[in-house]
Amino acid sequence: MGGSDMRLAVIVTEYPKFTETFILRDVLKFLEFGAEVRLYHLSPYNSSEVLHEFARPTREIARHVGLVSPRTLASFGARLGSMAGPLALIGAQQGGKPLLAGKSAVVSVAASAIARELAEWGADHVHAEFAGHPATAAWVIHRLTGIPYSVSCRAHDIFRTQRLLAEKLGEAAFVRTISNYGRDFLANHVRGLRAEEIQVIHSSVDVEAVPQLGPPPQKGPFHVVYVGSLQMRKGVDLLLRALAALEIPEWRCSLAGDGPERATLEALSADLGLGGRVTFLGKQDFAAVSQLYESANVIAAPSVIGPSGRTEGIPNVAIEGLAFQRPVISTNVSGIPELIRPGLTGFLIEPGSVPELLYALEAVHADPGAAYAIARQGRALVEEEFSLAVNARRQFNLFRAHSAAAMGRAAE
Repeated sequence: MGGSDMRLAVIVTEYPKFTETFILRDVLKFLEFGAEVRLYHLSPYNSSEVLHEFARPTREIARHVGLVSPRTLASFGARLGSMAGPLALIGAQQGGKPLLAGKSAVVSVAASAIARELAEWGADHVHAEFAGHPATAAWVIHRLTGIPYSVSCRAHDIFRTQRLLAEKLGEAAFVRTISNYGRDFLANHVRGLRAEEIQVIHSSVDVEAVPQLGPPPQKGPFHVVYVGSLQMRKGVDLLLRALAALEIPEWRCSLAGDGPERATLEALSADLGLGGRVTFLGKQDFAAVSQLYESANVIAAPSVIGPSGRTEGIPNVAIEGLAFQRPVISTNVSGIPELIRPGLTGFLIEPGSVPELLYALEAVHADPGAAYAIARQGRALVEEEFSLAVNARRQFNLFRAHSAAAMGRAAE
């Protein structure tokens, strides 16, 4: 089967989602490899988000199936008998969590309509981005059509709850995680999954498109950069507290991102007397973020384990920061140590430790040459294990190997 013969459906919860650049970059690569791709988003088009410029081509392939449309309800009604099994399992596994069970049931209704579309289209493979609602949809579609599917497992989608994962992941053609930590977690917490059968493919950046930069600028204030959403699991409050204790004469901090904690963090910054040295930039497109990386003396990603076990897989900002050959400070959480290796590729601290974060910031400032040498080694690791071109191709080859056409040939 040639690449141009691959009809691939990718399922996400939201589209667009400003922080999920890694998914859209993968999708663009799948298109580049010659696949026909449909990008299904389970929630309505998110008009409150801005689509990154690089991702605009995905707009043409993005699709949403309305939950209460006549076509959706007709598809659900026609398949009601086939839906009984998945709905019964959802009730059995998630019945103790009525809200979760209700959402899964609603996703199943949408999945019945997507299944009808994919069967008519002749889809070869379905890929779910995240083990939550997208995987539920892919699992139901498979139950209704037999189309093989796969799931990318990242972080909170597997750490918060394992309800229904044995069913959804157990019936997948293959399961992919973004870290060895995630692979081992699934093998230890989900019945029927074996570590050696789980594919580890890291989240990726287009490192080939990022020039190898020289050392960070040493003139002007020491520039600390944070890129990401402003929510509790990101540890931005710890960064602000460390900055308040920083014994560096001139420094500034740029925070690119938005989120539910923004007002709280702005108030904390004011209470700590950080004044105009900390700038809340809000959401920035990748071109603006690239300029921030270039001007940065250090990138901070002080992740913690947030409420209900919400935490990171491996923060994209850490991968991007090293691609730009900038020193990165992050924490010993989840799969982060697979990227940030102390003294080799970055600065690793314990989560929640303001003193360790402060020490790392001051160490980068005190010896910028040594910090840059570490960042260069970090770039080499990104080129080796986190390259978009390499990792997207690995995924695509797995899609082809586990496609309906390939499985049909094997059955002949």
